[in-house]
Amino acid sequence: MADAESAPGRGAARAAYAGAWIVLGVVYTALFAASGVPAPTAVRGAIASALPPALLGIAALSLVRRHPLPVAGRGRFAARLVAALIGLAAASVALWLGIVAVDRALFPSSGRGPIAPIAAWQFVMDFLLLLSLAGMGYAAQGARALAEARERAAQSDALRARAQLALLRSQVQPHFILNVLHALLGLVRRDPARAEEALERLGALLRFGQSVQGDDGDLVPLSREWEFVGSYLELERMRLGGRLRLEVDADPAALEVAVPPFALQPLVENAIAHGVAPRAGGGRVRVSARRLPDGILLSVRDDGPGASESDVAASPRMGLRLLRQRLAALYDGRARLSFTRPAEGGFEARLELPDVPPSSEPA
Repeated sequence: MADAESAPGRGAARAAYAGAWIVLGVVYTALFAASGVPAPTAVRGAIASALPPALLGIAALSLVRRHPLPVAGRGRFAARLVAALIGLAAASVALWLGIVAVDRALFPSSGRGPIAPIAAWQFVMDFLLLLSLAGMGYAAQGARALAEARERAAQSDALRARAQLALLRSQVQPHFILNVLHALLGLVRRDPARAEEALERLGALLRFGQSVQGDDGDLVPLSREWEFVGSYLELERMRLGGRLRLEVDADPAALEVAVPPFALQPLVENAIAHGVAPRAGGGRVRVSARRLPDGILLSVRDDGPGASESDVAASPRMGLRLLRQRLAALYDGRARLSFTRPAEGGFEARLELPDVPPSSEPA
């Protein structure tokens, strides 16, 4: 397959090679004609001058392919290369002399044969042409090696990002389960019947987590994450009762956008843990999803005491830290998670996600 894919490239390279020598032949023809040589003789002289180095140039490029530029010992390698090119230039001059001799035999009126200075000049020109070809060949080798190195680095980065995402995903679900079980401990003691209902809810949440792991995907429609968060909020309402007051609102268009699973739940969990649960009178949490021109905005706001960005960064809670790491790995800086303290009080977490495919698409 690789050979088939590279065949068009080889054909283009051969066409470019032939075209360059044809251009050089035209230049030679123009120079001969400008010096007063008749047009037919000028054309034959251009062919005699350009054809030998064109043919020997193929041998020079073959030499480059067979002997790549070494990492060490380049001085000795360069000396051997120059010697080989001198030999090819000498062969090119010999071929030129042979073509000129045939031309003299076929067209006696062409004039006298080449003299030594002209032969020496032809040797110098052919050597310089072959040296240039070898230089371009090694430059092309270097460019290909650099491109392959960059491709390997990109593949390595992609594999590393996928490994990181797999690790993060393996940490998210156990963290969530432990938090929910901890929240249900008090409910088991106070109201066993409601605790049983809560455990059934927990089973539904776990099925969501298993389906996400089973899909082996890094994205789900927001509608699935939204349903999952709704079940989580029902669990928290069972635990906190009337102390938890909820407002939930989503644009239908926003629910179609793909988001990382467990992206919204940590923000809701954080709002309840800091803005509602510690207060005897409880509090209000508002969860919203809005469609943006180029993505969506998820907002989770509570009316608690609030916190600063530095407070959030210093928090020992794992959910937000894992969310930041997953966003960085998936979106390469195109997602934005911010925390603000509104003027009227409380705390708001805002998650902006683009609706373009992330840099690491799901497998």
